[in-house]
Amino acid sequence: MKLSNFKNPETERIVFTNSNMEDVDLVFALRSSPIVRKYIMQPLFTKQEEAIAHINKLTHFLEDDKSISWTLTDKVLNEKIGSICLWNFSEDRKTAEVGYDLLPEYFRKGYMSEAIQAVIQFGFKALNLNTIEAFTHVDNESSKALLVSNRFVLQQEREDPGFPKNRIYTIHI
Repeated sequence: MKLSNFKNPETERIVFTNSNMEDVDLVFALRSSPIVRKYIMQPLFTKQEEAIAHINKLTHFLEDDKSISWTLTDKVLNEKIGSICLWNFSEDRKTAEVGYDLLPEYFRKGYMSEAIQAVIQFGFKALNLNTIEAFTHVDNESSKALLVSNRFVLQQEREDPGFPKNRIYTIHI
């Protein structure tokens, strides 16, 4: 079944929509922020065109069943607050990686915990995944705490090739 055919998750406070060109400002804000991208070993975006290109890539990945990326919108404020995705699917489609980011003004308010719980449920129930992985920087204490509080377990024996400062966490069905 195609990833684009699934009903998007939703939580008490958050609407999930497939990332699209209406999200250029959000993607640019997230990917140009030194605070948001502090632990991501990639250059910051400096032009809106980079956000447009990124969304085009996400759209093609969804069409090709390579990943599904959502924009997170606060229901009450009707404000876009961040994004979350499932990507890097294993060949047998039983494992995927979760990735996420949030605008700094929404840090420490429980939004990402709420979003990740919905994505875990979506991954296991709708997509029939057995494992969801998350790769996070060793110094990113907030991300590590988010993962542990949502039942992800550190895989101490695993390494992220090319990114020696990343740690890998997993959750199994």
